[in-house]
Amino acid sequence: MVGYLTNSDMLSESGVTFTTNYSLNPAPLPVDLKLLKADKDLNWGRQLEMPFASFRKATRKAEFYFPKVGQRKKGSADEWIRLASGENWTNASLGYVADMWPMPVETFVNSSNPYDVEPQKERKRPAAKFWYPTLLLNLDVKKALPEEGVEWLFARVETKQVKNGRMDLDVVILDEGGDIVALSQHVALVVGFDRNLAGRNNGTNKL
Repeated sequence: MVGYLTNSDMLSESGVTFTTNYSLNPAPLPVDLKLLKADKDLNWGRQLEMPFASFRKATRKAEFYFPKVGQRKKGSADEWIRLASGENWTNASLGYVADMWPMPVETFVNSSNPYDVEPQKERKRPAAKFWYPTLLLNLDVKKALPEEGVEWLFARVETKQVKNGRMDLDVVILDEGGDIVALSQHVALVVGFDRNLAGRNNGTNKL
């Protein structure tokens, strides 16, 4: 594993700045975050427990809210996310947000999207089938969050191709005002979940 970190003081950065008029297409569904906090928003509902949470335990650290009408494309997903502990998101926790969202592969292999919030009570939870080891993860923080942090962040994840057990992922993270907070690109493998639970070869095991 190799990691490259480039740090700077974002508050003191200066240089050319242009408005590109970039926006997500299609636009995210409207949201009222005060109503969302009480799980009463018209367009968004809380996923009471993320699918495969017993296997992907990191999902239990956050609350996830998905479109009540379902995700609009199989290879894409939108979410509003906040920490289950009640703490706020800070720049230090953006790496978690960049890696915590519905996995597009699951929408293709299950008869129904396991990340649809309705109807949750009647739906039988599918078993975890895949593990997604990361080959590459880039995170470009575009905006410094306030020192006290923010309660809510929006994320959209999208894959362009899943082929021969490898997929790409683009992640856009926005604040509640719609400003870009961070961009992330991933390349990941798609392998059987049992690979994650198997014993590791430390070089001394005989083949």
